[in-house]
Amino acid sequence: MTTEPSYKFLKQTSLLTKCLDRLADTLLATLSAGIICIVLAAVFFRYVLNHSLSWSDEMVRYLFVWFTMLGAAVTLREREHIRVDFFVEKLSARHRRWAEVAMLACVSIFHAALMVLGICWVWSTRGSYTSALQWPLNLFFYAALPCSAALSLWYAVRRLIHGEFVEDDGVCDNPPAPDHGGDGCNS
Repeated sequence: MTTEPSYKFLKQTSLLTKCLDRLADTLLATLSAGIICIVLAAVFFRYVLNHSLSWSDEMVRYLFVWFTMLGAAVTLREREHIRVDFFVEKLSARHRRWAEVAMLACVSIFHAALMVLGICWVWSTRGSYTSALQWPLNLFFYAALPCSAALSLWYAVRRLIHGEFVEDDGVCDNPPAPDHGGDGCNS
């Protein structure tokens, strides 16, 4: 029996992972640039040309919601969320591992529920439109929740499957130089 099909699946999954990671990073950079450009244009029009843009505040608001929600998913991918691990650090290594697995499983369940409930919310709010741009509100505003929850679920499940559930324990391979102070670890 050959293991070629499973290798092919892992290779495709890795390609999908890289594409999703790159897409999320590109979307965040694009949203950030869009927010900055629209805010600068609004300030220019308001204070230099003395003519306010009617749509700029609304557009920035929706872009910022998408930026925040996608940023939370990428933060989960990078393991940069704030967490209190006082009690987890008191556990033995074996019990700490199980606690980390349980916490990541709970995060996965939470994001799965957010995704399903978000889809229901987007569906139930169809027919409403934004005030200035008259775009469908459910697609340009409310859809940020199920989309980012799906991406967060992907990242959480990926971490569970690949065994990336144990956070850094604060041990640093390269200690900081004495003149810099602070923590040289990226934990």
